[in-house]
Amino acid sequence: MSTPRTFGILAHVDAGKTTLSEQLLYRAGALRAPGRVDHGNTALDTEEIERTRGITVFSNQAWLEHQGRRFTMIDTPGHIDFATEAERALSALDMAVLVVDGSSELDAHTEALFHLLTKDYQLPLLFFINKTDLPAYDEARILSQISQRLTQRIICIRDGQPDPEQLAVLDDNYLEAYLEGTASEAMGMDTLKRLAGQVYPVLTGAALSGQGVDELLHMLCLTAEGLDASVTAGSADEAEPFRARVYQVRHDANGERVTFLRILSGTLRPRDPFRFDGNVEKVHQLRLYRGAAFSSIEQASAGDAVGVTGLTTPRCGDLLLNDTLDENAALQLRRFQPVLAVRVLPPEGVSPTLLLEKLRILEDEDPTLNVQWDAPHSVALVQVMGEVQMEVLTQLLSERFGLKVQLLPPLVLYKETIAAPVVGCGHYEPLRHYAEAHLRLSPAPRGSGITFDSRCHVDDLHISFQSLIRSHVFERTHPGVLTGSPITDIHVELLSGRAHLKHTEGGDFRESTYRAIRQGLMKAKTVLLEPFYRFTLTLPKDNLGRAMTDILARFGSHDAPEMLGEIVRLSGRGPVSAFLDYPTQVRAYSHGKGSILFQPDGYDVCHNPDEVVSQLGYNCGADTENPTGSVFCSHGAGFYVNWDEADRYMHLEVEEP
Repeated sequence: MSTPRTFGILAHVDAGKTTLSEQLLYRAGALRAPGRVDHGNTALDTEEIERTRGITVFSNQAWLEHQGRRFTMIDTPGHIDFATEAERALSALDMAVLVVDGSSELDAHTEALFHLLTKDYQLPLLFFINKTDLPAYDEARILSQISQRLTQRIICIRDGQPDPEQLAVLDDNYLEAYLEGTASEAMGMDTLKRLAGQVYPVLTGAALSGQGVDELLHMLCLTAEGLDASVTAGSADEAEPFRARVYQVRHDANGERVTFLRILSGTLRPRDPFRFDGNVEKVHQLRLYRGAAFSSIEQASAGDAVGVTGLTTPRCGDLLLNDTLDENAALQLRRFQPVLAVRVLPPEGVSPTLLLEKLRILEDEDPTLNVQWDAPHSVALVQVMGEVQMEVLTQLLSERFGLKVQLLPPLVLYKETIAAPVVGCGHYEPLRHYAEAHLRLSPAPRGSGITFDSRCHVDDLHISFQSLIRSHVFERTHPGVLTGSPITDIHVELLSGRAHLKHTEGGDFRESTYRAIRQGLMKAKTVLLEPFYRFTLTLPKDNLGRAMTDILARFGSHDAPEMLGEIVRLSGRGPVSAFLDYPTQVRAYSHGKGSILFQPDGYDVCHNPDEVVSQLGYNCGADTENPTGSVFCSHGAGFYVNWDEADRYMHLEVEEP
């Protein structure tokens, strides 16, 4: 059998994504009958919370076979509050189907998903324009919007064949045959196969009735053949060293942890051992899942997507290499990140320890929850995307663990960056320890996060110590000195460092690196950043003036309004903190006829930094876990030097920024 492939189904909520997934399984013979979301009987929405709410909360997979090839299909959540769950699944994919609601306007979330799939993850993508059976379906309109807002490299598939004119525009070889009148249907399909990942086939249909689903299955097989033939995709080799990516963690009905792996090379069998920090964990069972049901297998090879029991250490995004973790290869989310933190009060009579234990289980499945305990206020802090995720979190704690918690109003998650380059120096030299690191911190483009390089010569500091410093820069979230919020958009450059032949121990460069970053932040001018929403506001045209005034009053901006008869659409951008309560306001002044949809749109300069700093009340001098000064040694004893005096104690010359 040919190489197994994995594809994902992605869409904005209510586009018909789960319905299409059910039809694909049914048409491939994997289901006796397709389920329906409104009937609560879909194979892939396995949790009670999904069936009652009618939305997908967790990514779910199912294997199927078609034309002699095995696929794993991953159905992902469509609601923006669960976009991090959808993005985590992308590391397992070979290709993706982006479902577009043909009866509606192209929305901002679909636009974000397209860029995530094609630019960030560089996946071959097929469009499926759904709901062609509805009166509001307008093919010309939706194709025009895709061409204008997403890509012009689309190939419409009609009656199972690619549009020859579109294909001729995008491929010179086919163009020549087309002009000569020798282009055949077989040549068109071969060309489309060869261009897999370079052009985007567009199929149309109605998922509810199954219209267009067979054509989609055929096109998935064609794309898989194109991947098989491409140089970049290579071929599966069971003899290569074992590599696998962790793309999901779940706990089954018995509470057993299931680690979902996409096998990249080599083979995996039950009882294979893995070594994590000196501990040995063995694979118990390999499972091929189809919704909640699974079958056990005795071997998984390159291309397979399997659930594995017995492993408790690997987390989402980790890369398993041979029999351990590749510490430098964990994937981070690239586009979707929580912007709010919600405070969870323990139920009466429930200890904080028990609450944290259950929250840690949910965090194991969704690492972006980033569970913390706020001891001064006796609440747990959990990071979330929005209101719907908060509601789901409450319901999950009740249904799975019997904990009826109370959530307090959410807090906005801020970040910090710097305005100009600085040099930070860190020294760590208590008795029998030694490490010094000098780092230049420079402002980086918005949204770039933390980056690193070194200009330190290996003759001055061995490459192994330079690698350690790099690891320490990335291994944690470094707090800022203004509000204690995470730092971001900073380029870190290793200028120089020093180790001791005898006394440099494991962890010494961790201390000096952390202190160098903190000292640099103390020297710098800090810029407070806040999260922004991109929004689409739809309401009666009589309410347009009120909406435009509100947006400006909330420190937002907007594009020119789009008039759609008696309805107007207004798109724009604004701070999360200022727009949190705005959906309620819109419903009130539009008498229930208006709505607003939010899309996270990164971070930008905070509109009210003084107020936020005062509210958060962070004192970096009192943060003993994140010292800003350095430790030096004199007469056999270590002594602490404050950040503003430390430069003149350094053993290496301190450079100018």
